[in-house]
Amino acid sequence: MLLVSWNVAGLKPVLQRIHMDYGNAANYSAAATSSTGRPNRSTSDTTTVENISSLQKTINKKSNSGNNTSATPIDPFAKYLALHGDITILCLQEHKIPHGQLSSRSEPHRCSSVPGYESFWSCNNSTVPGKSGSTKSRGFNGVVTYAKVGTVQRSSCTPFNDPSLDNQGRCIVTDHRKWVLFNVYVPCGFSREKMRFLRALRKAMQMERDGKNDKGEKRSVVLVGDLNLKHCVEDVYWKNLLVDVDRILGEVASAKAKDTGCEEHNNFCDGVGSGIPHWKVELEKNWNHISTALQTIEAVPRKTTNPSTGESFDKFRARVNANAANGKTDAASSRYVYLGSYEDSEEEALGCYNFDERTYFEDTGENTPANTVVNTAENSACTTELVKFNNEQQHHAILCRKKNLISIETLTELVSKIVNVFWDEKTQREIAKSEGQLNTDAPDYLWIKKVLEEDGMVDVFRHFYPRADSRFTCWHQLRNKRYTNEGSRIDYTLVDRSLLEFVEKGEGTLRCGPTPYDNPLGEEAALMAATANGMFESGTFAGGGIASAPKSVLDTQFGPTHTGMIYTPPSYSDHIAVSLVFNDRLVSLMGDLTLDEKDAATRKSQPHKKQRSIASFLAPKESVVCQSSSSSL
Repeated sequence: MLLVSWNVAGLKPVLQRIHMDYGNAANYSAAATSSTGRPNRSTSDTTTVENISSLQKTINKKSNSGNNTSATPIDPFAKYLALHGDITILCLQEHKIPHGQLSSRSEPHRCSSVPGYESFWSCNNSTVPGKSGSTKSRGFNGVVTYAKVGTVQRSSCTPFNDPSLDNQGRCIVTDHRKWVLFNVYVPCGFSREKMRFLRALRKAMQMERDGKNDKGEKRSVVLVGDLNLKHCVEDVYWKNLLVDVDRILGEVASAKAKDTGCEEHNNFCDGVGSGIPHWKVELEKNWNHISTALQTIEAVPRKTTNPSTGESFDKFRARVNANAANGKTDAASSRYVYLGSYEDSEEEALGCYNFDERTYFEDTGENTPANTVVNTAENSACTTELVKFNNEQQHHAILCRKKNLISIETLTELVSKIVNVFWDEKTQREIAKSEGQLNTDAPDYLWIKKVLEEDGMVDVFRHFYPRADSRFTCWHQLRNKRYTNEGSRIDYTLVDRSLLEFVEKGEGTLRCGPTPYDNPLGEEAALMAATANGMFESGTFAGGGIASAPKSVLDTQFGPTHTGMIYTPPSYSDHIAVSLVFNDRLVSLMGDLTLDEKDAATRKSQPHKKQRSIASFLAPKESVVCQSSSSSL
């Protein structure tokens, strides 16, 4: 049984790509062969063709009547799932389809009804402040789980029993008798709202474990989706790992105090005698200069024009006076340097260079003053926020990031631009190896640590590939970071340890693009996998989006069924899919399940069943295949 999870960043454009790339009925056979006509190394040819043939027979059986033997065209989306190894359960995040489109059956490509599958939806029905009161927040978030008919008993799009969380469209739960599946899209960045969601999610998962199925048996939990967090240094591009600058400064200062070979501390410069690396000595020597320059930071606007649309808008970039430490602050003697890249707002431009300690407030049972100033980091921007609490509420300030915890890339930029000290790549990699870390004070890091260590869940990818390097699932699309594999792994498949005996590694090892590598766990293999050996082409900064790759390149996403990563094309989404394989023993224990369509929570998660689509009334009887598969239960 193959389970796949994927943040599609908008289901409508992805379906448009799939229909364009795989809508032709003849295309499925092309996926099993290369452009030269030879079998594609990354595709299980026989299985793929059998999956498509089985799908065609099922559709024809349901759509044909009497002596009509004409073949009904295969739904391109269903065919796409078959090409991936006949996916049993597909969990998508950020579908961005409003509830109203589903209930009125006006959703794109009739995507609520895929032949052979049931679909369960959670849409963003939350309200946001508007000029004339509250307004619906449409077109954001949204999660959907497609499951083959006979694999689900019931579902819920309101697992938290809290409208303020359930209405955000971030979680859909499906019951598979022996186990319960949570498909989630966790808020990005850091905010109190994110932690409120994560705490509610952990509580909901535990409630499912404490409950029993229809046979009186305990159930296990599977959690998949875009968790928007990291818990291993291997899951972050090495230049984005963090360095605790204050700890380095303290280490060098302590070594200076113990050094008796130099008459003056100013002679402590090479770090050889003390065992301190030279880069640490350089950092300590110049940090005051860098800190003083950062105090002059400002956001400089620049008018830019979109070459495709002609639209003009402001961008902002951070700038500092590198000579501020020397007392040169007048226009003639100042040396201004720009930091970072152009951002959409002043807050974003400045936020990456705010290294102050950051805290947030959480209910704990202690009284807090009504007005409290706190630094918060939300969506990569650090702002000073005046938090107003009701005196009756109880809150406590919690550290979420230490002062001067800076990425290797940013630190390298600061020392080169402000004090003209240059670290080559070898030095930067040494820093990453010896000092690179995650923000272990981040509340979401502590949350995932508790889920793994206290709740007994297992990160399946890391279970099978503990030393895999640079295997990321998300990249910054606008900056073309996938093509240099500068990303992070934020999409997960987690299972309760009780389910681990049913999980299979699958065929082969980690995918490495069309060409095999001696070390499939290494950095080079990961780069080739992310780029299809360099055949995926990046978008241009002049606009126009990412060009679709040739068919032979697109087909590299298909391969043997496995637990790991599926390198879907960059033209589809800024995320790739992740996969999980369960063995036949678990399928046997589940049995053939019947969906409880009388269950109120299940009905609520299937708004498309409330009304037949307009197309179903107008289309000939033999072409109405999607509707029959979703309503026959």
